Amino acid sequence: MRRVFLLCAFLAAMLLTACGGGGGGGDALSKQEYQDRLNTTRTELSTSFDALGTQLEGALKGTGSLEDAASEVESIQEKLRNQADELESLTPPDDAAAANDKLASGMQELADDLDAFKSALESEDFGKIQAEANKIETFSSGKTLQQAGDDLEAAGYKFSE
Repeated sequence: MRRVFLLCAFLAAMLLTACGGGGGGGDALSKQEYQDRLNTTRTELSTSFDALGTQLEGALKGTGSLEDAASEVESIQEKLRNQADELESLTPPDDAAAANDKLASGMQELADDLDAFKSALESEDFGKIQAEANKIETFSSGKTLQQAGDDLEAAGYKFSE
């Protein structure tokens, strides 16, 4: 179960390297406006992944449940999908447009990729949980998100700590 917790931390780090969000549409956002949206979404998702880590740690210690952890995964999936929809609806600066598309796509894919992990948590079968946790490192969505983050950083966008 400790490996599951570590893999969730890996997943959070991978996603947080490449997260963004916001709403809008119409006129393109300025670089600073887009940067601010990236950092706001990064903070929101970080909080969600921290909550998942807390739920998993509680389940490990017997002070929480895997059912609660599964609910937290579902909440993260909803946030990822909402953020992806918002990314698709805004007009980022020209230098972030392609990365924005990758980011939205990667977030949608990650939300879908987490279905099997959530199901494993709901089953409370540690073998299934471990097997699904091991897959986290190989999610294609992770590669998409990492590339989006790399592209944004290459364009001069910085991610808050």
